[in-house]
Amino acid sequence: MPKKDYYAILGVSKDAKEKDIKRAYRKLAKQYHPDTYKGDKKKAEEKFKEISEAYEVLVDKEKRAKYDQIGSRVADEAFGPEGFDWSHFTHSQDVEDIFGSAIFNSYFRSASSPGFTGSGGIFDTLFDSGERIQKPVHGADVRLGLNITLEDAAMGTEKTIEVPMSRRCKACGGSGTRSGKSSTCPYCNGAGQIRNVQRRGGSHVITATVCPQCKGTGKSNFDLCSACGGKGTVSKRTKIVLKIKKGVGSGYEIKVPNAGRPPESQIGGKPGNLYVVLNVLPHPVFERRGNDLSLKVPIDFAQAALGGEIMVWTIEGKQVKLTIPAETQTDAKLRLRGLGMPQLGGKGRGDLYVRVIVETPRNLSAPQKELLRQALVGT
Repeated sequence: MPKKDYYAILGVSKDAKEKDIKRAYRKLAKQYHPDTYKGDKKKAEEKFKEISEAYEVLVDKEKRAKYDQIGSRVADEAFGPEGFDWSHFTHSQDVEDIFGSAIFNSYFRSASSPGFTGSGGIFDTLFDSGERIQKPVHGADVRLGLNITLEDAAMGTEKTIEVPMSRRCKACGGSGTRSGKSSTCPYCNGAGQIRNVQRRGGSHVITATVCPQCKGTGKSNFDLCSACGGKGTVSKRTKIVLKIKKGVGSGYEIKVPNAGRPPESQIGGKPGNLYVVLNVLPHPVFERRGNDLSLKVPIDFAQAALGGEIMVWTIEGKQVKLTIPAETQTDAKLRLRGLGMPQLGGKGRGDLYVRVIVETPRNLSAPQKELLRQALVGT
């Protein structure tokens, strides 16, 4: 799911109060509702849905707190893998308070309202006299950690991993039955789910649960394929090649669609997604800060005093020339421009900083000490 900045969508600051969020939503809803928008109706519907999604999260204290912690990943928890739709909108009373009953009825109970089914607008369907049916549960997302070296992050690379993925069962050809033909479960009449009706306020809420008899397959138990248990799919370890971009850092996520866990039943839904979270291992020589790199290089007393040139290794394994100025002190930092880490998703690179460590000569002979004394002290 793409990252979304709900605060930016509503045009409010991160410390906005509830009244500010409601005021912003009221303004944008009036601007983009398809009934009143004079431009592209399809774009208006998309924008109207987007601001309603942002409002759904930010006006709810619990969802907003989670969003402030983990960002738009909160949408995975709140709305599922398919993202926000109008069945997730739970603040009908808030909306009526914001707009007033007249505007509320005009905006949300008209035939052009989002979610209109022919008997009323979205809030008729979901909150007043309509029915709400729980959607089939898709497979769960999976997150895996992958260690890479700093060289991998600097130069980019490919890594092959193995993950269990759902595949069509060869034994039954995906039918889920030993006979290869569909046979209806008598408990759920082939629906794969059992529906329960509950009344909540003025609403009839229908929840669909997996049929306990056929486990959501809709098929009779006596004819189930023994290889897949009637699901029509089996889990098989599959190799996936990940392309790691130049400049990535720890915490960077690579999304592999439909490579997560398969659905628990055949009521519907796709497999979840696989998120591979990268961890860049510490380097024995280089230290990274943002896109800059640094390393320590020893130089001798003469080089520090008189100056000179040394060769320095880069993260790509190349050697470059570094000029040491005369009278360089220990711990001095010298910069090599453009030899740090690449900019992720863009042009340019950071810099390489060389911290020189002046090594004091050891095990000098008596004549050498005398010469050094005469050169430095003069006596």
